[in-house]
Amino acid sequence: MSDTIQQRAKAAAMGFLTASLARFWFATIRVSIVNRKVYDLHFRQTGRPHHVVGASWHRHAIFLFYFFRNLGDRLIMISRSRDGEITANIARQFGYTAVRGSSSKGGRQALEQMIDTMNAGSKKYLCGTAVDGPRGPARVLKKGMVAVARQTGALFVPMACSGNRMITFPRAWDKTIIPKPFSRMTIIFGEPVAIPTDLSDPEIETIRQQLEDQLNLLTDEVDRICGYRTVRR
Repeated sequence: MSDTIQQRAKAAAMGFLTASLARFWFATIRVSIVNRKVYDLHFRQTGRPHHVVGASWHRHAIFLFYFFRNLGDRLIMISRSRDGEITANIARQFGYTAVRGSSSKGGRQALEQMIDTMNAGSKKYLCGTAVDGPRGPARVLKKGMVAVARQTGALFVPMACSGNRMITFPRAWDKTIIPKPFSRMTIIFGEPVAIPTDLSDPEIETIRQQLEDQLNLLTDEVDRICGYRTVRR
């Protein structure tokens, strides 16, 4: 058996085991939603009338990844790293279609694949990735998913989550958070933003900055609601 096949088999096994653990762990979590009308209209609605780009910071990605597991046709961008192969297998366990690439490797091709998939056929996708990933800097929005929303007519919806009892990974560049078992998570949604196609580069940068500011405001607000204080090194 070649190393490549061994690595793929290991990634598949790790993906299955991790997805099983996530189902067991996160099934104990109670969830409340702020601005629920956005969630009900643009995420839960059967026969979604438009594409949606759900955008969050990398620190929130693990629980949101689980939370959106049952919401129709979903695309997610995952890096081409070895760890990304495990994550892609977890994504498949939860019914996602994984598009492989990141800002550091294969990012342009992955974005083009995501745009082509969304523009082909009649399916309306929920798609997203951590918009400051995969290496940061934390809480600085990159332009990739803004471009996806602009070129597919998708609504860009900022969102964040926090909880009353959290595990924080302080050495991670993004201060990753996951809820402790039997705790409560709160997810907050911002208002959807339609991004026109006929924007100049300065106008795109203005929108990018506005969306980044909104994501940071949502993050700070949901942390305040939950009484969570960001762990610093």
